[in-house]
Amino acid sequence: MRLKKFYIMMLALSLILCGCSNKKGDYPSDYPDSPSYSEEDILYPENSGEYLIQSSIANVDYSHSDLGYVMAYLNNESEKKIKIQISTSVQTYNYDLISTEPVAFPMQMGNGEYLIKILENTQGDEYAIVKSQKINVVLKDELTPFLYPNQLVDYKKGDIITQKSIELVKEDTNDLQRIRNIYDYVVHYLDYDDDKATIATTKYILPNLTELFENKKGICFDYAAMMVAMLRINHIPARLICGNTDIEYHAWVEVYLEGKGWVNPDTFIDEKVWTRMDPTFASSKFNYKGQYEAVYYY
Repeated sequence: MRLKKFYIMMLALSLILCGCSNKKGDYPSDYPDSPSYSEEDILYPENSGEYLIQSSIANVDYSHSDLGYVMAYLNNESEKKIKIQISTSVQTYNYDLISTEPVAFPMQMGNGEYLIKILENTQGDEYAIVKSQKINVVLKDELTPFLYPNQLVDYKKGDIITQKSIELVKEDTNDLQRIRNIYDYVVHYLDYDDDKATIATTKYILPNLTELFENKKGICFDYAAMMVAMLRINHIPARLICGNTDIEYHAWVEVYLEGKGWVNPDTFIDEKVWTRMDPTFASSKFNYKGQYEAVYYY
């Protein structure tokens, strides 16, 4: 995950090209206006306890699966590794459960039957199933999983990122302006952390958004989490993606634009058509002709 800032530059370049005319001050040229939000409008997951999967070591609250998330938490601190596994017929996601406080985990694989398992480490990389249950998920909207915080894009009421995200775009009149300003802020606020990148080759490190604001540096996982969080806080659907490039394993951002769909690293919006492009190393003037292979969506 050493592509440093380049992954996030791809989205900015996409958006700079989006709907631009030749006049410098015309960006963005044609996108519908929408109201800005306040801190009171931010969407947060709830742990209401109406529908629970209970076990001796951890519980899963799926009361709000229709909004695209479940809440899971340990009953007690444990020396053993505990995981929650969320799967469909399409894909399986494994997450570490590390807190007795409820944490949200996304139900981002659409409508249908999900299998949720609570797993406990027995030895090495082996885990035993402590509890499993199937639930049927019918989302209120396919975008809702990408509007709430979760374990990888984690923010809470009163966090500095919530305040900054609202303040940063309060004068903007549409989502393209907001995306552009959030992008500019993240790219200029964070420096790439080479030491952390080295550690991340052997250890899984969850993004900590409060620490990012304090330390002002991170790796691609952090850049993506910070940008996605700031977008979601402003009710702009965004997803953090982990996958492969021709160079290495990487993390990047996709943003949903009304009427356009998901904007990804291989696409930009022309005034009239959608066109393939080479965005990754554009800012470094490196002619990267490789591919993006998305593996996990968060």
